[in-house]
Amino acid sequence: MASQTNRLPILFNPASGTVAKDPHALLRPLPKELRDRVEPIAFGPPWDFEAPIAQAVAAGGPLFVWGGDGTLHHAAKALIDRGCPVPLAAIPGGSGNGLARGLRTPLEPANALRRLLEGRELRLDLPHLDGEPFLNVCGTGFEAAVAHHFDALPGRGFATYARACWELWRTWQAGILDWEAEPIPSIPPQGRIERMGKGFHPSSAGLPARAWSLCFANLPQYGSGLWIAPGADPTDGALQWVTLARPSWYDLVAEVPALFRESGRTPLRQEGRLRRATLRLERPLPWHVDGEPAAERDRAELTVETRAFRMQVTGACPWT
Repeated sequence: MASQTNRLPILFNPASGTVAKDPHALLRPLPKELRDRVEPIAFGPPWDFEAPIAQAVAAGGPLFVWGGDGTLHHAAKALIDRGCPVPLAAIPGGSGNGLARGLRTPLEPANALRRLLEGRELRLDLPHLDGEPFLNVCGTGFEAAVAHHFDALPGRGFATYARACWELWRTWQAGILDWEAEPIPSIPPQGRIERMGKGFHPSSAGLPARAWSLCFANLPQYGSGLWIAPGADPTDGALQWVTLARPSWYDLVAEVPALFRESGRTPLRQEGRLRRATLRLERPLPWHVDGEPAAERDRAELTVETRAFRMQVTGACPWT
């Protein structure tokens, strides 16, 4: 049996998600040789990752984190600050699990752990909002206002998030945008079926002058099954920008469900790709970074470091 110091740490935040985390239930389905490789460790604020990262390095990595997108965001920042000495392995344990869903990691934690232990390393692009790194998505407008409101509400989970959306949907107004950016063409359809369907798919839009909700996506999911940027590729050196128009009562029934299908198409969504951007807003607006509330600002700079972050992924991850 491996010594404790040579076991890969699995950090878990008991406060994240809507279901209590049971480390024994997480490990029980694994064969003994895999159980002996890992050690669950309860973890949370003030987010001191020094000892767990050192343990992961001694054990040959990766650093496993069982939690939500917020916990994973803090772990990623700690690894980046130390030069990414080991990959990050995300075990779904939050209310939305946007990062894990976007990487096609199984949502059942024990299955995710096993597949990650048998998985491989992937070099992800590393985007920044005004120098702050994020792995999945950042944004402003309605979605950021929801992130701030959600953070202040009691409880977690999709029901609480839906409540935050409902309370802001009728009153949030679109903002005016001014861009200095390097847009790039969208990747054309490659297969015969994709080329045949191109006529039914909206082409990349020009940079929008107004937006009700605006995000910059490295991966395709917000979380909870909402595919905000199905075409996002975390290895292409670009960000997918996506705007959502304010849905009407009719749209809530007829169009919004399309956002919960990977192949769903809706006129509510416009999107394109860029390598970098400086965005100016008519007034300071709230922002979020990987779903975590960020400071209001009326100017934002978006940049991308190509293949700069080490991520452990499963065999189901579509990128190489």
